[in-house]
Amino acid sequence: MSRPIIIDCDPGLDDAIALAMALRAPTLDVKAVTTSAGNQTPQKTLHNALGLLTLMQRQDVLVAGGAAKPLMRDLVIADYVHGDTGMGNTHLPAPDFQPVNKLRSS
Repeated sequence: MSRPIIIDCDPGLDDAIALAMALRAPTLDVKAVTTSAGNQTPQKTLHNALGLLTLMQRQDVLVAGGAAKPLMRDLVIADYVHGDTGMGNTHLPAPDFQPVNKLRSS
C-alpha cells in the first residue's frame, strides 16, 4: 500500500531529482506538487514543476503555485548559482497541462 503525499518545493535540479524519485517509489503516491519561490521566482518554479511532470508524463499529478516569497526573509534570486531557469539553464518541454487554482482535501 502506498502512502499519499503532497510535495512542496521550488523546483530546481535538486527538486527535479527528488520528484523523479518520489514518482517512481512504489511506497509513495504523489497526489500533488505545490511550488514556492526559493532560489527563483514563483513563476519559474511553477513552470519548472509543470515542465518536469510533462517530461515525466505525469500530468495526473495536480500542481498549484504557492508562496511568492520566503516567510522570514526577502526573496533572493540565485541566477548566478541555478541559472536563468532555476534548472541550471536546462530548458524543459513546454507544459501540456495547467496548474489548479486551489487544492482541496477529499
